[in-house]
Amino acid sequence: MGEIELVLSKLPVPKSNRYIRRKGGRVFKHPRVKLWEIRAIWELKEQYKDKPIDYEISVDITLILPNRRKRDIDNMLKSLWDVMEKAGVIKNDNLIYEVHTIKKIEKGKEGVIIKIKRFQSP
Repeated sequence: MGEIELVLSKLPVPKSNRYIRRKGGRVFKHPRVKLWEIRAIWELKEQYKDKPIDYEISVDITLILPNRRKRDIDNMLKSLWDVMEKAGVIKNDNLIYEVHTIKKIEKGKEGVIIKIKRFQSP
């Protein structure tokens, strides 16, 4: 298998407690989170048509940020792994053995570039 490159047009909405609301004992996702997930899953399914990856992988992530606002990489990555599973790109996020992430600032632009390849044990 060669390298797989996928692109998302929007940055992941970070997974954090402030986006999950409790109302009458119910837990649900904030509409902003839900909308991002729906869009991201659709974009990934449009680009990746094979069966879910079921072997150990290495992932390079480039987060294209529109400004210098502070953002936590780890929370964005959790959201990204979830949509990659839901879209059928990877069978399970426990198959990610190596991650390399870069935040790149491009004024007025945003998105994510995901590069996936088979993990090579050192």
